[in-house]
Amino acid sequence: MAGGRHGEETTMLAALWLAAKPCTDEQLATVGLAWEGGTFSKCLMYNGSALDGASEVPCQHGWEYDDTWYPQTVPSEMNWVCDDMHIVSNVMFYAQNIGAALGLLFGYMGDMYGRRPLQLACVVMHVVSRVAMLFTPSLILLFVVAESLVVAAGGAMLESAVSVGTELTDIRNRSCINCMAWVGLPIGLVSACLCVQMFPSWKHSMLFAVLCCLILLLFCRWFPESPRWLTCRGREEEALSVLRRIAATNGSSLPPFTLQVLHRVAKAKRDRVGYLAIFSSWNLFRNTLLLVIAKSLCWLTILALVLSVGIISVNPLVAVSAQAVAQAASVLLQHYCGTHFGRRWSTVACLALVGLLGALCVALLTAMQPMCFDFAVGVPSVAIAVVVMAMQFWSSAGASVINLQSIEVHPTCLRQITASIEYAVTGVCMSLVPYIVFQGGSVDRRLPFVILSAMHLLGALSVSFLPETALQRLPESLQDAAEFGRGRPYWSWRLIAPLSYVQGQ
Repeated sequence: MAGGRHGEETTMLAALWLAAKPCTDEQLATVGLAWEGGTFSKCLMYNGSALDGASEVPCQHGWEYDDTWYPQTVPSEMNWVCDDMHIVSNVMFYAQNIGAALGLLFGYMGDMYGRRPLQLACVVMHVVSRVAMLFTPSLILLFVVAESLVVAAGGAMLESAVSVGTELTDIRNRSCINCMAWVGLPIGLVSACLCVQMFPSWKHSMLFAVLCCLILLLFCRWFPESPRWLTCRGREEEALSVLRRIAATNGSSLPPFTLQVLHRVAKAKRDRVGYLAIFSSWNLFRNTLLLVIAKSLCWLTILALVLSVGIISVNPLVAVSAQAVAQAASVLLQHYCGTHFGRRWSTVACLALVGLLGALCVALLTAMQPMCFDFAVGVPSVAIAVVVMAMQFWSSAGASVINLQSIEVHPTCLRQITASIEYAVTGVCMSLVPYIVFQGGSVDRRLPFVILSAMHLLGALSVSFLPETALQRLPESLQDAAEFGRGRPYWSWRLIAPLSYVQGQ
């Protein structure tokens, strides 16, 4: 929070008058602070005495910032407040959109040149972007470009790692691989909160992130290439070599059906790989569209709830950490539900619950009668925090299972390209979050939750038309994707493994 600095006497008088509401014009004129929206303005002051007809002008003596939770941030260092407050939202908006465009390039790279080169490129981009951000906050254009590199590399990095894991795993353990990968996200959120408390400046936190990425870079040499991708590209001998090396590391041998699987996957090498391949069949296009909608909703909500801690009057570090704990628990619960009850209805349940909780949050905020100076009576703010944490719980659960569905629905030859499209659309949607939360929340604190609730209830209906992917063989070719899930009844609940499972997957 920023406020005009007018000396100790002015601050003391203002603090005393905060307890005596409403303030008279004579009192305001004496203090010199402008009156705006039922409270003292944080950006305006009177140029002289208001009793003498002085006009309102921007604060002339700089700003003091509330450093209770954040010792130093980029906005506080660059004074992105008041007339420059839009810069914060603009940076996030343009970074998300540029990152979405770059993410399409990363996705194409993953399917054309391999998962392993993509993973290495993403780690390098994380290092380069964070170093660049340290020196470019005063150069908005370069700062946005540096931030966009993080956005572009983040989704592709996670997706390539999970893709390789699921492509190496049998149909009964794919959910476990996805679960282990997604547990890392809440761990990262909690670590970020700890970094804020440990380091006094955002630059120190950024340097710590660079160090973590450099350490991760050392482990890239052990990151294997996907045998399925190698086979799809006609490199069956290399794929077999990778599988033998992995089996030797695990102290086991390859199963007898390995060559059969490789020969089946090799059929996909005749497919034309590229973004236009998504339109090769209506079934593939429809499934991709539904997954784009579902993933956008979940990630939009996750970011919106993290940012909303600033409008619900709670400790932001505690709130974000609590949301992270909820995310970790949700991933574990979703792993269980997705394994035992299927991916499709688990996703529907997650989105529907987020929509209902958003409606509950609107009702609670309506029950909180605002007083002057933005305090509230009635339902305590802790109740709002609990509901928000529950929304984060189910949003994270939905995002986890949707990510697994995307991997299981799309063929190997298009798995990274379709993932990049999903993250690109998601990035564009997430670029609107700051405007919804900060500007929409400034108009009415209920508005962000009204929007989230309505979108999730509609999203729950749409994703119910996705095919069930639990215990199903991964599609390898465009033809497999065109047939995947067709002919199955809508009201199906039982999970049935294909007969070909006995021959291995």
